[in-house]
Amino acid sequence: MDLLPLLVSILQWSCHSSAKILERRDCEETQKTCQFNTPPVLGSGEMFDSISGRYDAINRIMSLGMDQSWRRRMVDALEIKAHERVLDLATGTADVAIIEAQNQPSSTILGVDPSAKMLAIGREKLEAFGLENRVTLKLGDAMDLNGIEEGTFNKVSMAFGIRNIQDRLQALKEMRRVIKSEPTSRLAILEFAEPSGGAMEFFARMFIKHVVPVVGALLSGKWNEYMHLEESIMAFPSSEEFSMMMSEAGFKVISTESMMFSSVILYLATPG
Repeated sequence: MDLLPLLVSILQWSCHSSAKILERRDCEETQKTCQFNTPPVLGSGEMFDSISGRYDAINRIMSLGMDQSWRRRMVDALEIKAHERVLDLATGTADVAIIEAQNQPSSTILGVDPSAKMLAIGREKLEAFGLENRVTLKLGDAMDLNGIEEGTFNKVSMAFGIRNIQDRLQALKEMRRVIKSEPTSRLAILEFAEPSGGAMEFFARMFIKHVVPVVGALLSGKWNEYMHLEESIMAFPSSEEFSMMMSEAGFKVISTESMMFSSVILYLATPG
């Protein structure tokens, strides 16, 4: 797929749209005289509750339809074996959990997410796929996996969620606590990154910085929430720094795989 002409045209449109959005947001801020309802914390479960209705559709559009292929690549890297137990954190609407269940028909999956409304959509999707008996969805916090015993899971996954966690090291330590200390155990984390290197770096950077948040904001009507997306990506540690954090939490990083002009990175690790 030749993305260059598409990226150029989208960037031209998004630069104009982003200016309009910022103008509108500034106008809204100046008009606020009293705020009775506290807005959700950016990156929190409440924030994802507010965008849950269109979340899946917006993901497909913003990623040019490639987000599911990235998730499948992550699940393939886990190498889930028969009858293994899998934990999917930041499971959202259960996209990854569904792929994991389809990847290994005898596996059982627990999906954990802080957004009740995202999980409700996920349960509807599980019923549609006939997977409700093999995939369980639970409201929870990756920093405190309360009720899950040590060494419960063979595989742990998280797609596009770790950057929204306030204490990433604590979340990684919880992942290490609940994963089995076995050679075949795997942790796979899929996350956005600031593009670096390569001839397409400029276009990929502009796509992440302008196109993705603008498209999300326009389609959802949630300006702050999708502007947070770009800010959280730019604030996330480099792949080298995050790999060191994974090591500090007790994992041995096997590989880091870059996709989409290094704007998406797959981290694969085993218990150290």
